[in-house]
Amino acid sequence: MFSILNVRLVEGDLTAEARIRDAALARFPRDGFEGTTVRAIADDAGVSAALVVHHYGSKEGLRKACDAYVVDRIRTVKGEIIESDSLTDPSAIAGGFQIAEPLMRYLGWALATGSDAAASLFDELVDESVRLTELAEEHGAMVAGPDVRTRAAVMLSMQMGALVLQDHLRRYLDIDPLSVEGVMAISRATLEIFSGAMFAPGQAEAIREALEVAIENTRKESSDG
Repeated sequence: MFSILNVRLVEGDLTAEARIRDAALARFPRDGFEGTTVRAIADDAGVSAALVVHHYGSKEGLRKACDAYVVDRIRTVKGEIIESDSLTDPSAIAGGFQIAEPLMRYLGWALATGSDAAASLFDELVDESVRLTELAEEHGAMVAGPDVRTRAAVMLSMQMGALVLQDHLRRYLDIDPLSVEGVMAISRATLEIFSGAMFAPGQAEAIREALEVAIENTRKESSDG
């Protein structure tokens, strides 16, 4: 499955610009956007506040850069796995589970804010999920569906829920959902759900057929009304 829970940071990216971005990825979820200052980010990155402004223009510009970085990492990591047909390669899976916790924590925070920025980030993630789904279909890893956009949006929303609700998962399951162990457990459960492995043989197909009939009947009732 194309879980966003195993996205890695760029290894060895130690430029001042990258350090500022990484500091913001960690600071925003902890203090909130309003509570985070450019000075605090600069101190965390070991640079001057002036250099933060030089690279990103403003705190809002820095947030946009963090959002863009998240989307880019998903695009790069997931694209590499799909194009190399490594979805069933144990070593590739194990490598993917070496997650970047600050990035995942940032994603959960950013999408839960209810801001215009959160809406834009979600839209970008869905668009990228659509692209990755279509790529997976081309490589024979996924079965084509009648509405790839809706499927991608729902799948992404389910995966995002694990990040937004990470504190509840941590409490209820007594496991850190952002640890390697936690990500593996969540990914396994997600695979069971998405693959229909939770249902008895033939049950998922029977439910799907009943759902299609219900959808068609609802459409007819709406048009008649």
